[in-house]
Amino acid sequence: MLQSMQWLPLAICTGVLLAVVVLFQAGDFILLVRRARWLLLSIALIYAYATPGEFVAGVPDALAPSYEGLRDGGIQALRLVAMLAALSVLLASSSRAQIMAGIYQLLRPLRCLGLPPERFAARLWLTLHYVEHMPPGTLKTLRENHWNIGVLQMQNSAPEHIVLEFSHWHWLDVLVVLLLPLLWWVTR
Repeated sequence: MLQSMQWLPLAICTGVLLAVVVLFQAGDFILLVRRARWLLLSIALIYAYATPGEFVAGVPDALAPSYEGLRDGGIQALRLVAMLAALSVLLASSSRAQIMAGIYQLLRPLRCLGLPPERFAARLWLTLHYVEHMPPGTLKTLRENHWNIGVLQMQNSAPEHIVLEFSHWHWLDVLVVLLLPLLWWVTR
């Protein structure tokens, strides 16, 4: 939905998401934005210099970004900030098992195409587990092409069973799912 929003609805949505970040005290948001700072800057610069339009006045033509590029780059960067805010709220309000259960439930309809959602959810859960519980020095070992040693170190910390927490839908969940298409239509 964020991808189809124009400037004003996107700014309002981002403001609401940032307020929710503060409400949930999602401290990961600052860390996520800090990690994405070069991506944000790159997006803004690529759009500023690659989008055709009127050059910014007062800057030599060879160095001047376009007004349209600056606008489009700002919109794309704002979309990314909104997504990072939504992700930090999700991470602050849900456990890893709840997130995996949600992904599993979203992917269940793909079973009719022959794609097993339980395998995808289990692999994603294990990937997140390995990243979180990676022994010190494992990345350096993997970078130095000692793959077998690094993988064995990580496999030793793997859990025997993966348990997904499925929760029942509440009235608020149903309301949000029903209002999402309306919100998408209004913000287009």
